[in-house]
Amino acid sequence: MRQYDNATTVANEGEILAGFQYRSLLSYQTYHHIKDIQYGSQNRSTIDFFPLEHANKTVIFIHGGYWQWCDKSDFAFIAPYILAKGAQCVLLEYDLAPQSHISQIVAQTQKALDFIAEQNWKTNEVLLVGHSAGAHLGALCLSHPLLSEVALLSGIYDLAPIQATHLNHALKLSQDDILKYSPIYHKESVDIPCMVLCGELELSELRWQSQNYFKYRRSQGQSLVSFDVLPEINHYSILDYYFKSIFT
Repeated sequence: MRQYDNATTVANEGEILAGFQYRSLLSYQTYHHIKDIQYGSQNRSTIDFFPLEHANKTVIFIHGGYWQWCDKSDFAFIAPYILAKGAQCVLLEYDLAPQSHISQIVAQTQKALDFIAEQNWKTNEVLLVGHSAGAHLGALCLSHPLLSEVALLSGIYDLAPIQATHLNHALKLSQDDILKYSPIYHKESVDIPCMVLCGELELSELRWQSQNYFKYRRSQGQSLVSFDVLPEINHYSILDYYFKSIFT
């Protein structure tokens, strides 16, 4: 089942990810940052912080990788966009499957937000941006009191289809996991602006995930949730596009 294999829609996936890593390395070399601030006891319970004096907003980014790949340091290339618009940047890390179960990953993400909420460098305005699996984790944190707005890019909100894919070899999702950790089944209201975005050139399953989640939220009468399909944008180009053209 290849409905969740992004390489089928992006021929040069490896080249794109290598480009992300190279640009991220330049960000670390160019901009002041504090690396691997520990927020919990696990090895990957860390954040990278790109501070900005007199920042008007704090942006927390949660990376994707289907809960089993990638590292926060692969996505530091977004920091220059954020800093240029007067905000400071936090890259959030978490443990990966199969070493950690989805329940532990979700709890870890929420613990990271608790930690950031206690820091004196946080701003009043806090935007959480999640990409792919990171959008899934972000969608499970919508009611966290730290957050003032959320942007969910190319996310997964119903884990049921994942159970039938190769991704489940590491995740080992049970039916109970699907019900408990699928944002599509969460009934808490969204009281902050929540932008749901996906690219026109993405996998049809991922477009369906975003649209279905938006429809569900709207069916609950939650008018602060918006949805858009971005023309000529794929699963990876959505990151540059969002931070360059949409993020304010």
